[in-house]
Amino acid sequence: MKRRLLLFIPALTLGMFLNGCNAHSQNLPDKQIVTAFKAKYPNAKKTEWESKQGFYVAEFHNDNIESEAWFDNKGKWTLTKNELRYNMLPAEIRNNLEKTDYNNWKKDDITKIERPNVLPIYIIEVEKAGQETNLYYTENGQLVKTMNDLKPNSPVDYSPLPAEIQNQIKQKYPQAILLDTDREKGKYEVDILDQGKNKEVIFNGTTWQTTFWEVNKTDVPTTVMDAFRNSTYGKYRIDEIHFFETPANTYYHFELEKDGQEVYLSVDTHGNILK
Repeated sequence: MKRRLLLFIPALTLGMFLNGCNAHSQNLPDKQIVTAFKAKYPNAKKTEWESKQGFYVAEFHNDNIESEAWFDNKGKWTLTKNELRYNMLPAEIRNNLEKTDYNNWKKDDITKIERPNVLPIYIIEVEKAGQETNLYYTENGQLVKTMNDLKPNSPVDYSPLPAEIQNQIKQKYPQAILLDTDREKGKYEVDILDQGKNKEVIFNGTTWQTTFWEVNKTDVPTTVMDAFRNSTYGKYRIDEIHFFETPANTYYHFELEKDGQEVYLSVDTHGNILK
């Protein structure tokens, strides 16, 4: 009886090992994708593959950095997320961060996002008194975006955009830096930094719908401000003004308030009030 049990244990162990190998092999993508990954990261170690949102994702270690590289089904690299330690940040980022009020906040996750044909972005999650904030920095140390009042442990979406959307953004805003994306119910909201402005680019599927960004009152053309002052809401207080680009029109969108009542007014660049 003991002899049979001893024979059974090695057989069971071998079976578990082979099953593990088969499971791992099932996660491997096509050869061209693996080849593209090895060409880009020849020193990668502890590589594991999985499928996400129609992409093949390699989780690996490279120069003591935990990384995640995304490839499409043709082996084209689309994005890499790198988990960094604070001392790995460029000196310009550390120096500028230490001059801000966030210097005394606890530094949590630090992520470097790399995408094709755009500058990398560094996202530093800081926390204080239960409040989490994500700070977005360019490599030269410029703070370009702050996301405040996030829910605890709420994830930032780093997933790559469809190539058609990337190409449209590159064509419309060739100097833009891609900050982050959000996808919900077939729509993509893409946050970019373009010519010093934070812009929100909205796509329905892969069809561009609109781009908008906040503007100062002093930057609004006189014809538009006159149209607002001469409107029914001319005495209302201006909370915010956004500039909208759409395939059909461009206009300024006013968010107004008076005596607790909020209203909205849109005026095109010629001074016409839109309904």
